[in-house]
Amino acid sequence: MKFALVVLLFLSSCSVYETKVSELLKVTLSHGGGLIGRYLSSHSGRGIRAFMDVPYAEPPIGHLRFSNPVPKEPWEGFLKVSGNADHCLQYDYLYKGNMSIGSEDCLYLNVYVPQVSKSKDLLPVMVFFHGGGFQSGNGKRVSFGPDYLLDEDAILVTGNYRLGVFGFLTTNTPDCPGNYGLKDQSLMLRWIQENIGAFGGDRNSVTIFGQSSGGISVTYHTLSPLSRGLFQRGIAHSGTHLGLRSIQDIRVAARSARKLVNMLKCPSEKSNPEEMLECLRSKSAQEINSHFYDLFLWDVYPDIYWSPVVEPPNLGAFLDQELSEISTGDDIPFMLGVTSNEGVMVSASILQSSELINDVKTKWNTILPPTLSYNFYTKDTQDRLTDIITEFYVQDYEKDMNDPIFFQKFTDAVSDGYFISPTDRFIQSRQESSLDSNTYLYFFNHKGDSSYAELLQQNVNADHGVSHIDDMISLFPILKGHLFSGFATEEDDYIRKAMVSLWVNFATYGNPTPTGRDVELPRWDPVGSFPYNYLRIGRYNQTENVSRICMERVLYPERLLFWRQIRDILNDSPVDID
Repeated sequence: MKFALVVLLFLSSCSVYETKVSELLKVTLSHGGGLIGRYLSSHSGRGIRAFMDVPYAEPPIGHLRFSNPVPKEPWEGFLKVSGNADHCLQYDYLYKGNMSIGSEDCLYLNVYVPQVSKSKDLLPVMVFFHGGGFQSGNGKRVSFGPDYLLDEDAILVTGNYRLGVFGFLTTNTPDCPGNYGLKDQSLMLRWIQENIGAFGGDRNSVTIFGQSSGGISVTYHTLSPLSRGLFQRGIAHSGTHLGLRSIQDIRVAARSARKLVNMLKCPSEKSNPEEMLECLRSKSAQEINSHFYDLFLWDVYPDIYWSPVVEPPNLGAFLDQELSEISTGDDIPFMLGVTSNEGVMVSASILQSSELINDVKTKWNTILPPTLSYNFYTKDTQDRLTDIITEFYVQDYEKDMNDPIFFQKFTDAVSDGYFISPTDRFIQSRQESSLDSNTYLYFFNHKGDSSYAELLQQNVNADHGVSHIDDMISLFPILKGHLFSGFATEEDDYIRKAMVSLWVNFATYGNPTPTGRDVELPRWDPVGSFPYNYLRIGRYNQTENVSRICMERVLYPERLLFWRQIRDILNDSPVDID
């Protein structure tokens, strides 16, 4: 009894005393101040030095709200970083507007380093930008930890960037130009250039990769003068900057800003832009964020409401030229791909609500434009596109989301409009620049023990194929988080190991299956000419007698050509800016 009491007294007083910190967990940054990290382990048990929630910018609050990011001021001594910083302020889409989380003080990044590497060389650096439609998400360990990727020799960097109105509000004026979230990402890349050598990383071997809006971000960085020279390779999962959801006409974006200003009872920027910004900066972040869902046209659509724009000329612009006037960047190796049923992220979520199901049936012509993000065009253009898309996908089917055939056709329309067509357009742009010889396309077709479609429909027994985000389950330890109760199968483990090997090879050599390396996988060939070569990863039906991973050709050629026609129509159509 006395022994137990002594132990309890000791444990209760431990926080009073400083314990010894291993020199391996200390890193001195370029400005002279340092970090104290913590010890983690990878999936296979390899040691990891983790430096979580490292401040890379000053908190974007007060006069820094709706402003370009400011690098973090140097500090003296060692800062203990352990992963307790907040998300960037947002509404979480999964909770249908019922959950506002995070804070404005959120510009932190995480660096994960192997404790012992197999090579004496500097390590390649992989920088991940999270998805979430530029409106939600985070780069924290619980979502995008190093467990799988650091089974190999690489350094992983993740982080937060401003979201929603705080990341992308613009008034189409130099004092509020927009794209702050993308500028945050670019500052992260600059921080890496200045500091990654202290962690044993190679600043000349940086691969940026991201999923959904994170993938869109990656392709934007290939265009931006702010990011030029800060990375050497790119990987875009399920998204590029050449989609309808990926960019907004700045005049439309400024109109949205005026609507928000009116809701907050601030003066219009036309009468006094400085007074308007001062008013916006005086409002609480929660009050501004409370109007998040007031601007949507149907449910949460268009789902990327505050988004990237071509900025008016200003000092520190991320993007101030029209996309058609910019090449796709330096001659860098690039990987990109999609899952086999991307659009389930929309169609499965509709099944949660009888009201939404009825809207699809009775208000088809009203809900389709915001769902596919062509609602910013004139009414005539919207009506024309709705007729064309309806004829191509659903024809005379009754628009019943509970009908499996209609459900799949609706899903295909979303898959193509949101993800597959933008992927095709990005490959086209690479081919026009003769960069297709180092462009690699994948098609993720592995249905694991858990899928994001289960969360979207709130039905663990639903089987709607391989959803948007499902490929992330093979690169990050998402199953270990709080969202899923799944358990990796033998097939899951095989796909995970293969993807980690391919992705780290690409980050190291610029080729996922480099010549001369002992890679027990099929050679991954570049895309070539249309219809493209692609690597199929996974077999949806695991009882099929087909390879789990193999090269294939001809990915949805009719659907891709259809969306090329849609883009031609939109290129000749005016945007509604009234």
